Amino acid sequence: MTRHLDLDALATLAAVVDMGGFTAAAGRLGRTQSAVSAKIAALEAELGHRLIERGRSGAVATPAGTELLGYARRLLQIEDEARLALGGESLGGRVRLGIPDDYVEPFGALLLRRFMTTHPKVQLDVRCEISHRLERDLAQGAIDVAVITRDPERPTGELLRYEPLVWCAPPDHRPELVDPLPLAVFSEGCRFRGVVLGALETSGRPWRIAYASSSLQGVLSAVSTGFALACVAESSVPAGWRRLGAAEGLPAMPAAEIGLVVRPDAGVASRTLANTIRATLARLDRAA
Repeated sequence: MTRHLDLDALATLAAVVDMGGFTAAAGRLGRTQSAVSAKIAALEAELGHRLIERGRSGAVATPAGTELLGYARRLLQIEDEARLALGGESLGGRVRLGIPDDYVEPFGALLLRRFMTTHPKVQLDVRCEISHRLERDLAQGAIDVAVITRDPERPTGELLRYEPLVWCAPPDHRPELVDPLPLAVFSEGCRFRGVVLGALETSGRPWRIAYASSSLQGVLSAVSTGFALACVAESSVPAGWRRLGAAEGLPAMPAAEIGLVVRPDAGVASRTLANTIRATLARLDRAA
């Protein structure tokens, strides 16, 4: 007897991974936690692989689960496209996207242009905010899709790419020579901020916060005056600026994880936007 993958089970798997747990996934799917657990258990039994591991950081996909998840997302997108095609209409509706403003210039503007050119009837609303607030908004149903910097202690959503963090300063200023080190940082709650300050504490380099802003433009404006230096995503460093490191007595920085989170009950337009985000970043990575 020919067996077929259960699309509902695949959607449940995606929901558990995207929401980081069975309880949160159950809430978004409108089911009980036991029903979600049973669905995953049945899928694991059918395929003969453990797909989800539960730990202190929440529910995460195993290697087998991660591999299956890629196919699952493609199958769910094909199902959406089939329903849309049979409906005889172009993609419409409303999608609410959340994205930190420091990702808008490197790739956000490009993906938005591509999506709106291909799907002009979709009403796209964009909210720029720091990642933990976007996760909250998505959990509360205020947005449908979010591009985030993942929390290294509790990663949620789908990993899209690793983004190097780099120290930077304009070519005609040397703030790295000042003691204590003057920093331009993002406001409280930004995940970059905690990583940066933690690395400096570990290195023993004295520092002070000279400027704080909720926006990338504010941070870079302060740095451009020579008032301070900053550590930002490599793709956000303005052309011609110096990249600093060990030679200037600055600690090496880990790469940030850029993630994608989609509401499990999101519609066709939201899933199509998510696919546009994946494709745009994949194309940029290939071109790098």
